[in-house]
Amino acid sequence: MNKIRNSFFVAGAALALASSGLHAQTSIQRIGISLVGEYQTNTFYTNAAYPDGPWTSEFAYIRPVLVTTANVIRAMAVDMLGTNYTIWNGSELVREVNLTNGSEGIFLRKGNNQTNVSSFFGGSYSNNFMAGLSNAFPALTNNISGLSTNVYPTTNTPIPQTLLYHGWLRRPDPTDTTNTTNDFVSTGGLYFISFNTTNIKFNLVAVGDGSVTKVTGHVDGTLYETNIDSEYLGTAGTFYLNTASNIYDTGTNLPTYYTGPMRGTFNTGKPSFSTIPGP
Repeated sequence: MNKIRNSFFVAGAALALASSGLHAQTSIQRIGISLVGEYQTNTFYTNAAYPDGPWTSEFAYIRPVLVTTANVIRAMAVDMLGTNYTIWNGSELVREVNLTNGSEGIFLRKGNNQTNVSSFFGGSYSNNFMAGLSNAFPALTNNISGLSTNVYPTTNTPIPQTLLYHGWLRRPDPTDTTNTTNDFVSTGGLYFISFNTTNIKFNLVAVGDGSVTKVTGHVDGTLYETNIDSEYLGTAGTFYLNTASNIYDTGTNLPTYYTGPMRGTFNTGKPSFSTIPGP
């Protein structure tokens, strides 16, 4: 696992000001993280001598560790700003989607200031944290045909279906056979979340249900609207963590790294419309 260190960041450069006069069409969702990892520590001691010599015993302990959104934010801030990481204390971790072109990104946001932290999530954040899953799980993109309920009634052609995405589809025009995703209201999916900083790393497979919100807003008299998914996910995977300090010391104390299994929740909240510049 590579150490990420962006030493070129300074406090002023890290803040992208929304008050710059630029207007964008952006959906914003708060990300919530609550993950429990387990790691092993060992204690050794030597027993009294026996006829065949001394014996060494080992006690192994399984210890839990809680990683929350605040810990993830702090880990990224330390990598970006070193000892100036406190600039981002009190910030939110958000997912943003450009309503014009669909571009996605993960940002730290504090008031009207934000900075793009997508690189810490690799490519896992794209396609609503479903990037690459179709290669590992081909059933995600199966087309089902042969049943009257799975074909368009006017053309008798198969309806493309993603088996882990479902909901209610409303069409004002029953002859419209082109609109297959515009009005879903619920989701069920499989997801992958990867995170990589110096002090916290994890790779998680997630599954869960969610809802779809149509995000709308006007900018300079133009209406922008896009469907955005919100998910509440259960996760399982592995982690790699520096347990030497809960503030992730930047060099005073030697780090102590542990790895082990991890589980918990990861959710993206209900989206809202904003004119802050996004991805």
